[in-house]
Amino acid sequence: MHDPVTSFVVAVFSTPGAALMMAGGILVFAIGLIFQSGHFEYGPLREDLNRRADLLNELSGDRQKAFAESFEAIDKRLSGLAHPVLELGWAHYRSQLTPTGDGRLAASIHAAEAFEHADTPARTLEWWANLMVAIGLVITFMGIVAALTEATTAMAPGAAGASGGAAMQGALINLLTIAATKFWTSIAGVLASIILRLAARRRRHAIEALEAHFFALLDACVRFAPPEKVMLEQLAVLGRIEAALTGAAAAAPRASLA
Repeated sequence: MHDPVTSFVVAVFSTPGAALMMAGGILVFAIGLIFQSGHFEYGPLREDLNRRADLLNELSGDRQKAFAESFEAIDKRLSGLAHPVLELGWAHYRSQLTPTGDGRLAASIHAAEAFEHADTPARTLEWWANLMVAIGLVITFMGIVAALTEATTAMAPGAAGASGGAAMQGALINLLTIAATKFWTSIAGVLASIILRLAARRRRHAIEALEAHFFALLDACVRFAPPEKVMLEQLAVLGRIEAALTGAAAAAPRASLA
């Protein structure tokens, strides 16, 4: 007499075609994850990036001057869009902007440095890809446990009776048949992992391309002024002021003597 858990496993895996149905379920679940992630994660992120790029593309003429003049309206629209990673990145980038003397805005960092990579759709699928392999292996091992349990019961001395050799041979054939069938779940888990990783890679590349386009547009709307450049410009200004003061100090004695 087996314990309840073993009896349940044996009952489930003794059903003809159970392992194949589980393998099919794994593949269907993986494909469903791709559609679910595309609808709730990848699609909204892609639309958000496209809306941001379209907003900056609306600027015409001197793009830097137009961006500075309509900054309040642009800031309101960029802050109100959906994706939280892009919203936080815009808040960080906005804090780096400073007005210049010619009516433009300057930034001390590039846009790509302010925004974190929004790779949630790809990371979700990659996490499930690792899990699919584990699920397939667990189901396979459960099937092997069921096969071994059935074989042990069939080969028991009391169950063999007079035809012990024939019963043992039949139990061994049954064990190998069931064990071979159960490996389909492992194959399905590996296939599901490959499909999910391919989808994740494709979406990661697509998001990176959209982000690069948006970052390029944003950098074109401002003047890049890193701290090192600002310091060098200040040193140059101080040098000119020092030269002017030195010239004025040298001219003062000559004027008094004249």
